[in-house]
This record gives sequence, C-alpha cells and structure tokens, in this order.
Amino acid sequence: MMAVMKNRLLALLPGLLVAVATFALPLIALAKEDEETQQLEARLEGYANNVRLPHASTALTWLLISFLAVCAVAALFKNAKRTHLD
Repeated sequence: MMAVMKNRLLALLPGLLVAVATFALPLIALAKEDEETQQLEARLEGYANNVRLPHASTALTWLLISFLAVCAVAALFKNAKRTHLD
C-alpha cells in the first residue's frame, strides 16, 4: 500500500514542478529593473545626456508568426487518406 502511494507521489512530482514553474516565471519576468537602476550598454556610458538605443522592430516576430500560420493552414489541406506507404 505504501509503495503504491509512493509511486503515485513520484509520478505526480514532475507535473507539480512544471505547474510551479509555470506560475513562478511570469512573476520573475515582471520583476525587472526600473529605468533609474537599469544599466546602459558599455559603449554608451560616459555621455552627458541619457543615450538610449532605439527599440528593435517586430518584423522577425511577424515573419515567424506568418510562417507558422502557413504551416498550420497547409496541414489542413493534407490528404487524410494518405498512408505512410506512399
């Protein structure tokens, strides 16, 4: 009886760890530095005024999303009667 309960507990442990990580990671991401304590890049230090690099564009993200959408739509048109023997 105890061995069965121990095996069940050990089987549930990875799922519990994944659940804890799922809820903890967004909290860690929200705890980022504010603008006063944020460190600049080394090549920008020493300037009299506050020098910032421009934010990068989101073009690559959109290209990735478009590619994944094309793959998803292409899967819809796959022949359902095709077998692995083709």
